[in-house]
Amino acid sequence: MARSIHVFFLILLVLHVLESALANKFSSFSHADECSLLFQFKESMSINKSASGDSRAYPKVSSWNLNSSDGEKSCCLWDGVECRFGHVIGLDLSSSFLYGPIYSNNSLFNLIHLRTLNLADNDFDSSQIPSEIGRLSQLANLDLSYSGLSGEVPKQISQLGNLVSLDLSSTYRLKMQSSDIQNLVQNSSETLGELFLSSVNIYYELPASIGNLTHLNILDLDGCGFTGTLPASVSNLTQLTHLSLGGNNFDRWKLPDWFGKLNKITQLDLHDVNLYGEIPSSFFNLTQVESLDLSINQLKGELSSSWLNFQNLESFYLDDNNVTANLYLFLSLKKLKTLDLSGNNITLSVIVIDSQKNGTQPQFIFIRLESCNLKVFPEFLRFQHQLEKLILDYNNIEGLIPGWMWNISTEPLTELTLSHNLLMGFEQHSPVAPWVRLQTLDLSHNMLHGEILMPPPTTEYFSVSNNNLTGGIPPSICDLLSLQLLDLSFNNIIGSIPPCLEKLSNSSLTVLNLRGNTLHETIPNIFANGSMLQFIDLSENILEGQVPRSLEDCKSLRFLVLGYNFIEDLFPSWLGVLSELQVFILRFNKFHGIIRIPSKIKVNFPALGIIDLSYNSFYGDLPHQYFLEWLAMKETKANANYMETYVDVAEIYRPISFSVQMTSKGVKLEYVKILNAFFAVDFSSNMFSGKIPESVKTLTGLQLLNLSNNELSGVIPPSMGNLIRLEAPDLSSNKLSGMIPQDLVQLNFLAFLNVSNNNLTGPIPQGKQFNTFSNDSYMGNQALCGFPLSMKCGHSKASKPPKVSSEEDTESDFPNGIDWVVILIGAMTGLVIGLVYGDYLSTKYYKWFSQRSRR
Repeated sequence: MARSIHVFFLILLVLHVLESALANKFSSFSHADECSLLFQFKESMSINKSASGDSRAYPKVSSWNLNSSDGEKSCCLWDGVECRFGHVIGLDLSSSFLYGPIYSNNSLFNLIHLRTLNLADNDFDSSQIPSEIGRLSQLANLDLSYSGLSGEVPKQISQLGNLVSLDLSSTYRLKMQSSDIQNLVQNSSETLGELFLSSVNIYYELPASIGNLTHLNILDLDGCGFTGTLPASVSNLTQLTHLSLGGNNFDRWKLPDWFGKLNKITQLDLHDVNLYGEIPSSFFNLTQVESLDLSINQLKGELSSSWLNFQNLESFYLDDNNVTANLYLFLSLKKLKTLDLSGNNITLSVIVIDSQKNGTQPQFIFIRLESCNLKVFPEFLRFQHQLEKLILDYNNIEGLIPGWMWNISTEPLTELTLSHNLLMGFEQHSPVAPWVRLQTLDLSHNMLHGEILMPPPTTEYFSVSNNNLTGGIPPSICDLLSLQLLDLSFNNIIGSIPPCLEKLSNSSLTVLNLRGNTLHETIPNIFANGSMLQFIDLSENILEGQVPRSLEDCKSLRFLVLGYNFIEDLFPSWLGVLSELQVFILRFNKFHGIIRIPSKIKVNFPALGIIDLSYNSFYGDLPHQYFLEWLAMKETKANANYMETYVDVAEIYRPISFSVQMTSKGVKLEYVKILNAFFAVDFSSNMFSGKIPESVKTLTGLQLLNLSNNELSGVIPPSMGNLIRLEAPDLSSNKLSGMIPQDLVQLNFLAFLNVSNNNLTGPIPQGKQFNTFSNDSYMGNQALCGFPLSMKCGHSKASKPPKVSSEEDTESDFPNGIDWVVILIGAMTGLVIGLVYGDYLSTKYYKWFSQRSRR
C-alpha cells in the first residue's frame, strides 16, 4: 500500500515537471517578462477615482512594484494577480479606478497564459476593444463590463473557444453584429455557461442558434435592441437559472407554452418586451422562480390561484400592464419580499386580517402599488415590520392617514411616498415622523392641511408641495443636515425665509423650492461659500428688497427663479460668474436701471440658455455685449436631453426636472420639462430703447425672442435671418420702422410672428412660413401692405401669397388702350410680309425638289 502511494506521488511529481517544462518550452515570455508586462500596463493607465462606481473600489495597481525583494515571484503577490506554474493566469483589476484608453499595442495582450481577465468597472475613455484580445486564446473568463469601452466588439472575441463566462455589459456604447453571436455559439457551445451582453447595441434578430448553448446557466440580453421574434430554440436552454430579455424590441408576442420547460429558472426578466394576452397555465411550472419581472407589457386577465405555485417567489414586478388582481392573493406567498403591481387594476379583499394570524403573512421589504386605483390603505400594511420602501403614489386614497401607519416598520423604513392622492391629514398627528432611518418622504400633490410635518434627521428628500399647508417654515427644518431636496412649493406658507437655512446650503442641499407661497420680507444671505445648490425657485411670493450677494457663492447653480415678487434692485450682473447657470428668471418684479456689464468680470453667463427679464423697469439700450458672450445660445445642434438635476438618495439617482413659466407665442405657458436645446430671451414689457443690435444674430440657437412692449426704434436687422432655429419672435408694440426683411422668409422653423403696433412700411414678405400668419401679426402698422392684409401694394403680386405650382403666374399684366393699336399694326404687317415671302420660298424650293427627284 505504501509503495502504491509512493508511486502515485512520483507520477504527480513527474507530471508537474513535464507541465512546467512544456510551459517553458512554448512560452515566449518568462515569468520576469510577464511581471514587466504587467507593470507596463500599470504605467499606461492613470488613477481616477471617478472611473469606478463601486463603493468598495480601490486602486489595486498602486501597490505594484517591480523592485520588490521577492524577485521573480514578486508579481504573483501583487493585488489582483494570480499565478500558476510560473505564469500569470488570472488578472482581476475590477473597480480599480483605472482610467485611460487601451490600445492594440498594450502589453496586456502579451500575457498569453491568461485564463481570467476582469477589467470591469473602470473607464477606458471610450476606446475600442482591440482585436489583439484574440491572442489570449486560453481565456475562460472575460469581464469587460461597465468599463467605458465603445465601438464594435471585435470578432476575435467570438472566436475564443475556451470561454466559460463572457460579460460585455455596457453603458450603451458597445456594438455587436448578429454574425458574431452565431460565431460565439459555434466556437463556445460546449463550454459557455454565462453570457452577459446587457445594453450592448445589437439591433438584429436573435439568431436561432442561441439554442445550441445548452450549457448556459445565465443569459442576460437586457436592452440589446433585438427585433423580430424570440426563437423557440430558447426552450433548449433547460439549464438556465437566470434569463433576462427585458427592454428589447421583439414583435408583439404571447408567452409560449414552452416557457414551462425552463423549470430551473430562479430569476426571469421579461419587462418591456411587447408581451400581450393572458399568461398560459404552463408558465406556472416555473416553481423555482424567486425573482419575476413582467412589467411594462400588455398582459391582461385576472390573476388566479395558480400564482400560489410560486412559493419560492421573493420579488415580483407586474407594473404597467392591464391585469386584475386581488392584492391579498399574494399574501399566501410566504417568501415574497418585493411586490410591484403598479399601473394595474388592484382590488382589496373585504376580509379584515386577524391580528392573531399576522405571523403567517409574508414580511415585505419593498411594496410598490402605484396607479392601482386604491381608495384606502391596504389593511395588511399594519402588520409589516420589515418594510424598507413603500410606494403608493397616484391612487385615490382619501381622508386621513390612519394612526397605525406611524407604527409600521419604524426601524427599517427608508422610503415612503404617498404623492398624488386625496389625503387630508393625519388621524394621529406627530410633530416628527417616527421612522428613524427614513431618507425619502414624499407627500406632495395631496390636500394636506395644518402645519409642516417634520421628517426625521436622516431625511435626504422631503417634498410636501401642492398641498394646503399653513404656518411658517419651522426653524427645526434647518437641522436636517442630510437634506438634498426641500420642496415646500404651492402651499399657503407664510412668514419669512429662516436665516438658519444657511446650515443646509453649507451641507448637501441641491434643490430648494419655495415657489407659490406667501413668504415675505427680504431674501436672507443664506447661500454659503461652497454651496452645492443647483436649483433655487423662490418665485410667486411677496419677497422684497435686493438679490442677496451670497448667491454668487453658489458655483454649481443652474436654475435661479425669482419671478413674481416685489424685489427692487438693479440687474445683478455680478451673477455672471456662475458658469453653470442655465435658467435665470426675474420677470414681474421691480428691477430697474440700465443693464451694464461689469468690466471686472471675465465671464458673463456663458451657460445661459433661458433668461426672462419681462415686466420690470429696465431702460436704455439692449445689452448687445451680453449677446456676444452668451455662448450656450449659439449652439444649433439638437439635444434631446431634458434639463434636470439628480438627487442621490440611498445610492439611487432620482431625476429632478426643471419647470418654468414663460410667455411663448403670445400665451403664458408652464414648461414642465425643458430640453437642454431650448433657448429663449424675453425682455418684454420694460422701457428698453435704441436699436435692435446686430449682435443678436450671433444667438443662432435661439428659439424664442420676445422684445415686445418696449420703446425700440430703427429697423428690424436683416441679419436676424441667421437665427435658423427661431420659432417665435415677438417685436410688437415698439417704434420699429422700415420694411420687414425678406431674409426672415428663410427661417424654416418660424411658427409665430408678431410685429404689430410699430411703424413698419412696405410689402409683407411672402413664401414659406409667412403664408401662414394672420392679420394679427401685422396690425397697427399703417404703411404695411400685402397678404394677409386687405391693403394691397402697388404691385398686385404683393397682396397674394405665391402659388405652390411652378407654372408662370397667369395674372401677368396685359396692355390696354393705345397699346392694342400698335400691337395690331405690327401683327398685320408681319402677316402680309410672311405670306408674300412664304409664297416665294415655297415656289423656289418646289422647283429645287422636283429637279432632285428627276435625278
